Amino acid sequence: MPLRPATPADEPALAALLTAAFFNESLFGDTFHPYRHEYPDDVVIFWRNFIRKDFAEPRNRIFVCTTLVNGAEKITGTATWTRQGEDEVAKEVINTWKKVEDGEWEDADLSTNRALDPSKQEILNEAYPFFKHLWDGTVNDVPKSQNWYLHLCGVHPEHQKQGVGQQLVQWGLDRAREEGVHASVLASDGNDKFYLRCGFDEVIGNCTEGEGNPLGREGVKGGDVLFMWASDKKEKIGQKRE
Repeated sequence: MPLRPATPADEPALAALLTAAFFNESLFGDTFHPYRHEYPDDVVIFWRNFIRKDFAEPRNRIFVCTTLVNGAEKITGTATWTRQGEDEVAKEVINTWKKVEDGEWEDADLSTNRALDPSKQEILNEAYPFFKHLWDGTVNDVPKSQNWYLHLCGVHPEHQKQGVGQQLVQWGLDRAREEGVHASVLASDGNDKFYLRCGFDEVIGNCTEGEGNPLGREGVKGGDVLFMWASDKKEKIGQKRE
């Protein structure tokens, strides 16, 4: 399926896609939106805000996979890749970012999401101190902080298991190899094997672990952190999980 950069005009379709893809996922569904079954149409508000924030981050590159349905383009999947690090290539990514002006967004009321538990909105930021060390250190002479991080990858349920996700993942892995840096991802529950098949090398930890970690306290499932190491010489620093 064709892969292209996302545009602000894609935002309504992306929000609908991500609502469907993550509706029953442990973090975005169960934890963030415990009232989603009572207010299913409100979940899209979260994703429209999420997408707009992703477009506002200069380190991000957002892509979509598309297909043709009755001659019209349909978005089947989307991914946001984030270039982490302070090296020269990371600075170039930031400097070549194009700002989206307010007038480019479709008018929408994004203020009231009744499906959301507001007390959980910052749970990832609150948990970050428990797992940020997973990006510390150096492997193969490259700081782990220099990496392409797969911030989001979602495929519409109607198009899953058709190679869409792999195509979206491949962009970042190829870019990381070209730049000689690592790639990383924080995986949803049950997706480790998919990422290993795509080219990630191993699981090095889990973002829900640690005494007092709010993600663990809330029973969030998944959260394994995987890396693809820079260079052809792979230095295993973690143990692969089956």
